[in-house]
Amino acid sequence: MANNDALHLEDEYYNLGNDYYKLGDIDEAIEHYSKAIEVKHDHLASYFNRGLAYTRKKEFLKAIKDETKVIQLNPNLPEAYYTRGLIYEYLEDYEKAAVDYNKVLELDPKHDGAKVQKELISKGK
Repeated sequence: MANNDALHLEDEYYNLGNDYYKLGDIDEAIEHYSKAIEVKHDHLASYFNRGLAYTRKKEFLKAIKDETKVIQLNPNLPEAYYTRGLIYEYLEDYEKAAVDYNKVLELDPKHDGAKVQKELISKGK
């Protein structure tokens, strides 16, 4: 199919991952995000969403690894730092969470979520 509008295989897997995620089938979502990454090793959106899926399963170390990969692929994406900051909070590593929230605010000074989370951390939760 030589159609420029055709989705690439990694995007098909990614979209299926999103569908499974929306249906609440987190394991299938993870499997499809992983397939997208196998096809295209720098598929940023699949790493990001797989990190979210791992977070839903409370597999926080895997989630941090995926969000860190997103940051490596695009160090100017505030949402990746914010998401990783939340995961660090789940792990009660407030120092690392604060570092990520500071980076979010450096990239996007109006990011309300990071402002709120940073304030909660400073108040000792």
